[in-house]
Formats: sequence, structure tokens, C-alpha cells
Amino acid sequence: MSWLRRLSRDRSASYTKEAAMPNRPSSFADHQSPPYKDTQYASTYNSQDRLQSYRPTTAPSQDTPQYNALPIQRPQESSGNATTHNTPPLTQAPDPLTRAFNEVLKPYLEKIDRLQAEIDDKNLDIQQLEEERADMHAWIDKRGLRADVPASIAAAMNSDSTSAQTLAHHLDRKMTILNHDLHRLQDSLSSHLPTSTFTTTLATLLPAIESLSTLPHGAPLAFELLIKLGGNLNSHGGEEGYNNDGDIASRAEFYSRLDETMVEVVRRRLEHPDEEDQPWMVGRDVKRLEKTGGFLRSKIGLQAYFPRSLDVMRYEVKRGEVGINGRGGGNVSPQ
Repeated sequence: MSWLRRLSRDRSASYTKEAAMPNRPSSFADHQSPPYKDTQYASTYNSQDRLQSYRPTTAPSQDTPQYNALPIQRPQESSGNATTHNTPPLTQAPDPLTRAFNEVLKPYLEKIDRLQAEIDDKNLDIQQLEEERADMHAWIDKRGLRADVPASIAAAMNSDSTSAQTLAHHLDRKMTILNHDLHRLQDSLSSHLPTSTFTTTLATLLPAIESLSTLPHGAPLAFELLIKLGGNLNSHGGEEGYNNDGDIASRAEFYSRLDETMVEVVRRRLEHPDEEDQPWMVGRDVKRLEKTGGFLRSKIGLQAYFPRSLDVMRYEVKRGEVGINGRGGGNVSPQ
């Protein structure tokens, strides 16, 4: 029986010891002090589990008000170099005001649309006229009639950069046709054809040659055409016509007109040396004209062959501004 008494005494002592142990900390103590950790008595539900039980298991809903929370600022997205500006939204005008404004503006908008349509129609008409003009110019050039067109049409045709070369080609062609027609007329007659007939026919080319000399790069071409025009006159008339007083007077008058035109052409060449394809060798042309004049003096008794033009060219050569080096001077010719 002694062992039974000893066992009951040990159990009562253990019960007394459990009753004397302090109580576990409450939830208030858990918030005020570090969590109590029971190291003496093992338990599956300790104070850490109790703290975890007070934490919310789900995220608060949007309806739940959040206090003491700062607003979250997100950076604005920018595309490229474009910058965004926080502009206040525009308030729409009241409907009656907008309606009244549109009614007032409507006639002007209709007028603008009508004028725009008229402008488009006029542009189409202008384009069509330009195409027709180009076709007409091409037709004239194809038949070599540029030298005979009216002044208004000639002004439009001479606006391009190659107008001088084209006009010179047509004048040369027309000069050749006239010369051939005069020769054929002379051969068909049994008597001598008066020189005045030749001079009157060839003089019709002088206005066109003068116009050619005013075009860019046209003065050198006009210079050569004037010399050729005088040569065409020299090829007409037989021996019986050279000593005729009427023929001599007609020839002298014609060469006087050639000389007047040639003086202006020479001055333009000297004033615009940049229009020469190559430096103008004035001295060489002086010798050429002097040689031709000497031949005509001995052949048909022509006393003056471009006299004023030769004076201008000789004076320029003497000054040394034009010649071998081809340097241009100004209007330095003697009056």
C-alpha cells in the first residue's frame, strides 16, 4: 500500500504546481509587448498563431474607406517627343447658340465651296490652254515658221533657254528658201531682175534678226546671219547689173541698213561677253570683214561694207579689252 500512497502524493504535487503557474498573456498584452513564447509547455496554438488570426485574410474591397492613405501617383506615359498638358475639358456651347452660329456661317461656307469649285475649273482650263499652246508651238517649229509668227506668240515662244538657237535655225532656213526662190525667179526670166527686188525680199528678215540679237546667247548668232544675208545679195545679179545706177543705189541702201543693225549686234556682244560659247576673237572678225569688203569694192564697186561696225570693232581691239584673251568690255564704241 505504500507505493499507492506515494503515487497519489506525486499526482497531487503535480496538480498543485500546475495551479500555481501564471496565466498566459491576453490579447492586450500581445499588442503592448513582444509576443509571449511558451517554451516550457508545448502547444500547437501559440501566441504567433493568435496574432496571425487577427490579420485579414482577404484584401479590402473598394467600398471600404481607407484612412490615412496617400494617393498613388503614376507617371504619365509619353510617346516620342510629344508632351501632354493637363488642359481642362472644354464646355460645349448651348445648343441654341451653336445653332444660331451655324446658321449665320452657312452662307459663307457655301460661298467658299462655290469659289473653290470655280478655282478648280479655272485651273483645268489653264492646264488645257497650256497644252494647246505647247502643241501649237511644236507645230510652228516643225514647219520652220517661228520667224513669221506675230510678236505676241514670238514673246511666248522665246521664253525658253534654247529659243535663240531655234530662232536662228529657222531664220537660216528661211533665208536659204528665199535665196533659192530668187535664183529660180532670175533663171526663169530672160532679162535682168532688178536688185531692188532682191533687197526688198531679203530685208524682210532684218526685224527677226534684230529680235534674235536681244535674246540670251542670240547676239553671236545674229552677227553671223547678217554677214550671210549680205552674201546672199552679192550672189544675185549678173555683170550687167553691177554697173547699173539703180542697182548700185539699191545695194548701197541695203548695206547701210545691214550696217545699222550690225552696230547694235556688235555692241551687245561686247556688253555681254558671258553669253559667248567661246571668247570672241574680234580681231579675226575684223580681218574677215575687211577682206570681204575689199573683194566687193573691186568686184561690184561697193564702197562701204559695214563701215560703222568695223569702227566699233577696231576701237575695241585697240583698247585691248577684247581680242586674244576674249575679255569683254562695255559700251565703249565711238559714237
